[in-house]
Amino acid sequence: MQDNARKITYGAMMIAIFVIMLAISVYVPLLGAVMSLFIPLPILLYRLRYDRAASILVMITGTVVSLIGGLALFPVAILFGTIGLVIGDTIKSGKSKLYTSMASGLTIIIITILTYVASIFLLGINVIEESIKLLGEAQEELFLAVEKYGDIPEKVREQAELSMDLTLAVIPSAFMISSFSSAFIIVLLNLAIAKKLGHTVSNFPPFREMKLPLLTVWFYLLILLLPFFTTVEEGTTFYLIVINATFIFRFLFILQGISFIHHYLYEMKLPKWVTVISTIIAILLFPITILLGILDIGMNIRAWIGRGKSN
Repeated sequence: MQDNARKITYGAMMIAIFVIMLAISVYVPLLGAVMSLFIPLPILLYRLRYDRAASILVMITGTVVSLIGGLALFPVAILFGTIGLVIGDTIKSGKSKLYTSMASGLTIIIITILTYVASIFLLGINVIEESIKLLGEAQEELFLAVEKYGDIPEKVREQAELSMDLTLAVIPSAFMISSFSSAFIIVLLNLAIAKKLGHTVSNFPPFREMKLPLLTVWFYLLILLLPFFTTVEEGTTFYLIVINATFIFRFLFILQGISFIHHYLYEMKLPKWVTVISTIIAILLFPITILLGILDIGMNIRAWIGRGKSN
């Protein structure tokens, strides 16, 4: 009886904290953006302490109670409540942090897509179409404002429209990357707090040890060579696949390049502030970082560093 009472009391406390954090994230500017990273924590902590069935019940109850704060909290509650449950469940099952991050990223993608579809069928609101419309209107207003001071060269207008088309084309890959990046940050922060509170959690391997398989370079090379062997017409499904695949691979190579820089600076035993500044420079000079990442995968240039030290 005492165990059940503690279970219910702890669950009620986590639900209350969960709903308060939701309200702050939605209705309080700036602070809400930071708070949103920690919304899964109450559900996560409950799952690390109690069984899955009870945790699901607490998550569902928290989602329903969130309606008190308005309909705007409901989809946010579903998203972050499920993320908290997934993180807690994978950690409780002994999975690695990387596995947990990937599972959380897939959760974000699936729930966001379901919410998007529901908003179209239930509310008649297409967020993507509305965003595209607003971007187009903003671009046109910018052209009109500039034209007051003189005609805009046709090449400039064409370049702006081309940039807009490219931005719209990479929305799927940008969405995937942002989902997994957000999941990684959420997992990192929330598990750090859980660890401070005495829970056992696995650790990420050091970022400097990241190594993508050689196959990624071959796939990227294949994508780059496709236009020489077949026609990639703009606006087609094949075009969207090529553009988004290129975007994702370049992002991965940037990460690989930064990982190599971290490895090199670690081997040189340089202070952390040098690593931070080097990372910022690597992001700004991303074309060079992409090349560095490709070389690190294809030629294993970090092995030369170790060989040089041993000699």
